[in-house]
Amino acid sequence: MVDLVVARMRVTNKKSLLEELARISAPLANLDRTAVLSALKERERIGCTGIGQGVALPHARFAELQKPVTLFARLSSPIEYDAVDEKRVDLIYLLLGPEIANDEHLKALACAARLLRDPTARQALRHAADEEAISAIFAGTAR
Repeated sequence: MVDLVVARMRVTNKKSLLEELARISAPLANLDRTAVLSALKERERIGCTGIGQGVALPHARFAELQKPVTLFARLSSPIEYDAVDEKRVDLIYLLLGPEIANDEHLKALACAARLLRDPTARQALRHAADEEAISAIFAGTAR
C-alpha cells in the first residue's frame, strides 16, 4: 500500500530529505508544498520519527485530505536522522493523512510499520532493483 515509490532518492541530511518529501508529495496530495514541509518539520520537532533499524516514518495530518497519501523512498546513502537507535536512516515511509484518522489511514500506517519492522522485508527493500520491485514488496503485505 504505497502511492509512490522513489528507489534512489539523493539527499544529504534530514533537512534536505524533508524538503524533497514535501516537493514530491504535495502535488500527489493536492496540498501546498510549504504547508507539507512545515507540518513535517513540526512533527519532527515534537518527536523524531526515526523508529530504528534505518527506518523513518515521517507523517502529518491535513484537514484538506479525505484519504491518506503515502510515499516510500529508499535513500541512495543513509543519513543522520536522530533515530531512537542513533543509526542512520535509508528507508523512508511518508504518510500524509486526514486530520481525523480514519480506518484507511490507520491501516496504511499499521501495514507499513509491520513491514518495516521485519528484518527480511527491510533487506528486500534495500536490495530491490527498482520502483516496481519495491512496490511488489509492499503489495505482498497488503493481504
